[in-house]
Amino acid sequence: MPQIHKKIKSISFGVFSPKHTVDLAAAKIVTPELYDREGYPVDGGLMDIRLGVIDPGLRCKTCGGKLKECPGHFGYIELARPVVHINYIRQVLDLLKSTCKFCSRLMLPDITLKKYSALLAKVAEEEGIDARRQKLREITSKYKIKDKCPHCEKKQEKIKIEKPYNFYENEVRLSAIEIRARLEKISNEDLDLFGMDVSTGFRPEWLILTVISIPPVTMRPSITLESGERSEDDLTHKLGDVVRINQRLFENINAGAPEVIIEDLWDLLQYHITTFFNNEVPQLPPARHRGGQPLKTLAERIKSKEL
Repeated sequence: MPQIHKKIKSISFGVFSPKHTVDLAAAKIVTPELYDREGYPVDGGLMDIRLGVIDPGLRCKTCGGKLKECPGHFGYIELARPVVHINYIRQVLDLLKSTCKFCSRLMLPDITLKKYSALLAKVAEEEGIDARRQKLREITSKYKIKDKCPHCEKKQEKIKIEKPYNFYENEVRLSAIEIRARLEKISNEDLDLFGMDVSTGFRPEWLILTVISIPPVTMRPSITLESGERSEDDLTHKLGDVVRINQRLFENINAGAPEVIIEDLWDLLQYHITTFFNNEVPQLPPARHRGGQPLKTLAERIKSKEL
């Protein structure tokens, strides 16, 4: 039988939309509980067998496979309030600083945009997208009308970031809801100038998370100790914190709790989701085991892989 060889020309990486994240998932995770009294995975919990199986004798409710047959399936969590994705802070800041608060246009006169669009395309082709964004930052800084939108002529406020993920406009903190609303209004034409691939349907508001994907059980299996107790994977520990705080936030919002309580829980949700993606963020205390050892979450796990 003849062998067929295919050459991979390129690999591109992108960002899932909230809808794609939900469509990809086999289950919605709604409870921090893992097992019932009999030790069986709880439906809607992080070890839900719709996400795969790691115990002999169980069958996956999604594909019907047994242990070593089922590859595992993703789940998702619907967030009570949106949070900023820690890996895209720089891109969000660029978009906020370079677009109008009111009309959402890029803060450059149309004639300047036409003049430099060909140059930006050439930089992207020869040096890459990051170089293109840097060149756009230089052009915007040099040619934009200071503190005033060249399109609607309204006064603009200064945007800054307090690391790792808090955005301020004239000393007033911007919530993730406000940031997401601004990003939603930016046109695809202006996004293209930022080097963002709108041909794939990408939208910048996806960088503000409203749902997060839950890795399959097979990616974070628990182990049974000699005492008979289960020891859960670090990712499951961290996701348990996310689900627990998200649930409390939902409950307090629905109960009409004071805004200060909701803000504190929202900040805690941002912290737990940030440390789920990366537990080594500067200016942020790492999430730890009870014994004091830092959890090994997604970024740390990827860094430890060998090519």
